[in-house]
Amino acid sequence: MRALVILVNADRRALRHTEALLSEAGHLVATIWSFAEAKKVLDSVIPDLLVADVRLGAFNGLHLAIRSRHEHPDIPVIITNEHADAITEAQALQYGAQFVAAPLENPALFLRCVESALAERRRTQAPVRRWSRQRVATAVQVSAGDAPAQIVDMSYGGVRLAFSDSVDLPGTFEIRLPSTGVTLKAHRVWTASSETKDQFWCGAELEETARRDWRGFVDTLKSAGPA
Repeated sequence: MRALVILVNADRRALRHTEALLSEAGHLVATIWSFAEAKKVLDSVIPDLLVADVRLGAFNGLHLAIRSRHEHPDIPVIITNEHADAITEAQALQYGAQFVAAPLENPALFLRCVESALAERRRTQAPVRRWSRQRVATAVQVSAGDAPAQIVDMSYGGVRLAFSDSVDLPGTFEIRLPSTGVTLKAHRVWTASSETKDQFWCGAELEETARRDWRGFVDTLKSAGPA
């Protein structure tokens, strides 16, 4: 399974280029540009690595490092800055985070730090479900890989689909949400026949480029669900 990296940077250009760097290295990247959005996502997702720039408007990446260490002490954190800063580096180390200056100017160093942090996490932690799932209270019909399906449960990063018959889904397929007109690209993670129902199930992970629309759809279903 590819590593999930949450990348937080208020500079949209730097965010886009750093995302490309990490994606080319084979990682799943959740890009976030605000402190508030990062907090919301970290409440629902357990990433393999958090990379946060020190400058996030009224807050900074160190606040996220402190919060992450308190709630998920096993998640490695890397703090970035556009230039070297001895004080920020010392503070990052104090909170158990690594510090990398100018990651886009030093991509080899940055990627070595990323791989080192991920390797240490793999050595010390058992695999966990990264995306907290929530069952869907009412039936939501979708089209997945050109076949009708129903959402069984969902998270901000993935979904479990139920089909009435066995389907041969490709590794990457589209999920169409008729109620919104949105089409999302997903990666098949697993398939299985239900042991208790006459259904064929598929667990899928949404592509990062689709997750902003998907998060909005998930939040809509949550707000419409029972209190």
